[in-house]
Amino acid sequence: MTRQWWIVLLVLLAPLAHAASVHAFLDRSHVSLGDTVTLNIQSSGALGTPDLTPLEQDFEVLGASNSSSVQIGNGQTVRTTQLGIALKPRHAGTITIPALDVGGARTQPLTLQVGAAPSGGSGRTGDPAFMETSVLSSSPYVGEQTVYTVRLFYLPGVNGSLGDPGADGANLIKLDRDHSYTVDRNGYAYKVIEYSWALIPQRTGSITVRGPAFQGQKLAVGNPGAWFNNPNALFNNPNALLNGQVPGIGTPVSATAPETRIDARAAPANAGKPWLPARDVQLKLTGLPASGELTAGVPLTVTLSISATGQPADALPEPELPPIAGARVYPDQTRDSTDDSGQWLQGTRTRNFAIVPQRDGKLSLPAITLNWWDVAHDRAQRVSVPARTLQVSGAVAGAGSVVAPPPPAATGSAAASVAAPASPAAPVATALPRAADAQWFWRVIALASIALWLLVIAAMATWWLMMRRKTQRVTNGGTAVETTRAAAGAAKDASKSPHTLQAEALEVARSGNAAACEHALLAWARAYHPDMANVAALRNALSDPAQRDALDALQRARWQGADTVDACSATASAFAHGFIWKEDGRPARGKSDDLPPLYPPRE
Repeated sequence: MTRQWWIVLLVLLAPLAHAASVHAFLDRSHVSLGDTVTLNIQSSGALGTPDLTPLEQDFEVLGASNSSSVQIGNGQTVRTTQLGIALKPRHAGTITIPALDVGGARTQPLTLQVGAAPSGGSGRTGDPAFMETSVLSSSPYVGEQTVYTVRLFYLPGVNGSLGDPGADGANLIKLDRDHSYTVDRNGYAYKVIEYSWALIPQRTGSITVRGPAFQGQKLAVGNPGAWFNNPNALFNNPNALLNGQVPGIGTPVSATAPETRIDARAAPANAGKPWLPARDVQLKLTGLPASGELTAGVPLTVTLSISATGQPADALPEPELPPIAGARVYPDQTRDSTDDSGQWLQGTRTRNFAIVPQRDGKLSLPAITLNWWDVAHDRAQRVSVPARTLQVSGAVAGAGSVVAPPPPAATGSAAASVAAPASPAAPVATALPRAADAQWFWRVIALASIALWLLVIAAMATWWLMMRRKTQRVTNGGTAVETTRAAAGAAKDASKSPHTLQAEALEVARSGNAAACEHALLAWARAYHPDMANVAALRNALSDPAQRDALDALQRARWQGADTVDACSATASAFAHGFIWKEDGRPARGKSDDLPPLYPPRE
């Protein structure tokens, strides 16, 4: 009988185990009206047919595709099945994708932000590149963060770089939420790169956001060696070179994102002070003793932090403690940090306070409150830390004496608590000795720390002088040899063509030797700039971020123990088509004798 119950229980739990293995996710969390988004449903086993009826109210279901994969590791085989459903939102706003029934299992709900339809720029479908822009809210409050998005559409073979947007009367902060995907526009398969900025208006009224500009080129179809095989082609068609139509190299491509206008609203009349529009605000006080007991004259360090979703740290008020009767409060410097979730900024301001109780008895910490405006629900809110009462003991006082609070006008060391005698014969007691002892103790600690630092500095200076003398002795004996070797290496590299040096540098990079890769890159760079001293000088001379990042990864691999093979592989990829030099603040191509470098936007 017991065995039969176990069988029934396993049968009942089987659907639950299957449901737990189903996972749903979106390829993007933010789209514009008119765009498509893919809902992916993944399962570790067989995937049933989902019921898509709950989606039809907010989406147009365009189609679905299936895929599967098998991974074998540690003697186990894991099979994954995935269903991709293409959805087109029917309206703008925040849309919740409900839990879907997939063969008895249920997915988790998801949230999608749908912005207004983007505005097109000067380009059109069929152009090599064009851009669209959108803003999450066209009428935010002054000081409220919204999201400004730029989409760059470009055909295969187009490479280039994108500038930054600008706005008078608003702050733009780059968000860490770049996306890359492919769309079909009237039969053209465009690659799309989506960039987003946090847009925060600083004044009320109409504000114009100037879109960024794209500058690049489209790779021409033809033989890259056409000019070298047929040099008369230049003289037969000289206008081709003037128009940038170089056979086998490419033609210039440019696009400018359209302007976007927002209308910033003033703070509501019922908003409290300070004006803090955000999506969520947290106020925390930490460091209070769990026992609720303090010792007079001994400092207690507490931390007060303010964090807000939808605001950078520098827009938050400074954390402040209210006056505390019977104690002195010494604030520390404020520490700021700003993160982003890919959509909303997360600002945090933190400050430490030293609270020094001055007398025995109860110490009341008043409540701390902060008013803010909830932009998600468009209403005033208040966050607070409740009042706390602590018990203070340990003040130095005479028998039968009562420790009194310090006079209101007293400041500095004169603000000590003086005990009133219970009778003419009773001794006078004061809390001053304990406070003075504490101050003297911290002075001694500070002086000892300074003396220790001076000793450390003196020891380091002595060590440096000794090592320098030793190095000079060694160098004096080997300078001629090293100079001869360096001159021989430079002369050997100078005799090679840039094309040969490029091939050697890329070959060394693929070998995975970080030191040899760095030396080969410098030798190649000196073919264009003979005065190139080191990797730092090479990095400063480059305008392409991908090449600078590759040099940084190469340095980390050499000196910080990072993955050498990955760093060298990234270097070979970044410099595969040559250097991108800085010339008068604009990117310029390396003057090599082979195909000029083409760099795609970040993906």
